[in-house]
Amino acid sequence: MNGHFDVALSDTGLEQARQLAQALQDQPIRAVYSSDLQRSYQGARLIAEHHELEPVAFPELRELSFGEWEGKTLTELSEQFPGEMDKRLKQTELFRADGGETFQELHDRVIPKFLEITGNHPNDTIAVVCHGGVNRAILAHLLGFPISNLFRISQHYAAVNIIQFYEDQVMVELLNGSWQQIT
Repeated sequence: MNGHFDVALSDTGLEQARQLAQALQDQPIRAVYSSDLQRSYQGARLIAEHHELEPVAFPELRELSFGEWEGKTLTELSEQFPGEMDKRLKQTELFRADGGETFQELHDRVIPKFLEITGNHPNDTIAVVCHGGVNRAILAHLLGFPISNLFRISQHYAAVNIIQFYEDQVMVELLNGSWQQIT
C-alpha cells in the first residue's frame, strides 16, 4: 500500500513505462500530466520525452492516502489490522485508514483537477499518468458509477485507459488495457 508513500518505479515498472512510451511515440500527444509522486512522474517523463514535452505534476492526482497503512503489505495489514480490509471493501466511499483519506475525499480532490486539465485541452490528445485509485475515481465519475462500485473497475499496474470526449459525451474506448493494445 504505497498511497502517498513516495517510491520510485521498480525495474518492472520502468520497463512497462518504457514500453508504453514507445507505443505512444507516434500519437499526437500535446501535453502530459501526472501526480507529483515519483513513480507516476517517472512514467510521465518517459512518455513526454518522445514528444519533446515536460510533464506537469499535480499533488491533486496523488493516490489515495492510506495513512498508517502506507508501506505495508496486504499480509502485514491483515495481521496488524484484522478485518479492516473487509471493511474497506464493504464501505468503499467512507472507509478511512487511520491518518488516511476516504475514497470520497480522493474523488473530491481528483475530479476537479482532472476536469480542469481536460477542459484546457478540448481538441488535444493528452496523457494523464496516475495511480490505480485515481484512475478508478476518474473512470467511475465519467461512467456515472457510485464510489461504492470503484472496485468493479480493474486497474493493473501500467494499465492504459483511452477516453474520448465528444462535446457533452464521453466514451471509454479502452479500459485496463496494455501498451500492446495501442501499438
